[in-house]
Amino acid sequence: MGEVLRERGPFASVYLDASHDTEDAAKALELRWRGLRDDLARQGADEETLRAMDAAAREPAVGKAGRALIAAGGRLLLDRPLPRPPAADSARWSRRPNLLPLASLIEPQVPHVVVVADRAGADLHAHDGRVETSTEVRGDQHPLHKVGGGGWSHKRMQNAVEETAQRNAARVAEAAETLVEGLNAPLLILGGEVQARAAVREELSQRCRDVLVEVEGASLADGADDEAFDAAVRSLVAQHRYSREHEVVERFTAESNRDGGLAVQGMEKVVAALREANVAALLIANRTPLGDRMVFAGDDPAQVAVRESDLRALGVDHVERQPADEVLTTAAGVTGAEVVITDEARLWEGVGALLRHT
Repeated sequence: MGEVLRERGPFASVYLDASHDTEDAAKALELRWRGLRDDLARQGADEETLRAMDAAAREPAVGKAGRALIAAGGRLLLDRPLPRPPAADSARWSRRPNLLPLASLIEPQVPHVVVVADRAGADLHAHDGRVETSTEVRGDQHPLHKVGGGGWSHKRMQNAVEETAQRNAARVAEAAETLVEGLNAPLLILGGEVQARAAVREELSQRCRDVLVEVEGASLADGADDEAFDAAVRSLVAQHRYSREHEVVERFTAESNRDGGLAVQGMEKVVAALREANVAALLIANRTPLGDRMVFAGDDPAQVAVRESDLRALGVDHVERQPADEVLTTAAGVTGAEVVITDEARLWEGVGALLRHT
């Protein structure tokens, strides 16, 4: 997404049904893309940029799904599978990328770290919301198994085994903390052997314990069936995603009902807050689309206003009238604001903002 926001336009933004659930799906996809391509050309898209999208646009998904494509300057900048097809295929050639459909069609990202541990180490998986990176921690292997018998030699062996396992747990905890801090992850999921989980948990900092959830199941053993564990991870991420969205809406509602609260709504106030980089979360009503609303924007994506004179007064020389759905979502992206598409909040003119400060 960062490359899209940094690139200079104009942009070709395409959302299409890429389903491959019928015998003639490939032919249907080719026809859909051909129509969208022609539409972009009529809007002024250059042939080099259209060619950059050709291969990805013709690639069918698995089952019923969609695809988001954004290109500019002869380069494909974004190729994102969608969990479901858009309600209707769309193609737009415009000064800013059309990101609002992406926000409504994809599930919000939840950075999280998954650790599957045993007494010898762990497999760790860090998800930034789109890309998964995997790493492996392998500690000391010997001694790790207790043996029968008695006497001092037996006791020393038992102690050595426990010390080895604890050292390995400390290494795993250190690696997990590095991943959690690197992603600023709000969720750390720990699975694996019961004793190994307990040892790793004891070595974690309070910061990691605060976001820790332990899950039964999962194993590093060859041939292990981790389907139930994977399902539990997906469920935890989905729960966290919903909780986060609900929390944003609840906080917005509470702040809206408080004098001088950290919430505004309506196009003029929201746009002003975006211009000042004062938006923590941009809320857009799912049932009140921005439609053909227009606002003004400068070359800097954060230079936005409902009146041209507002930007001129700030010394912005190049000002254009542009679609609000493009301008607001791009401004949110470059200023680090979260975008929440919601059915829960009633928003004046379909937009609201949870502010960073008054």
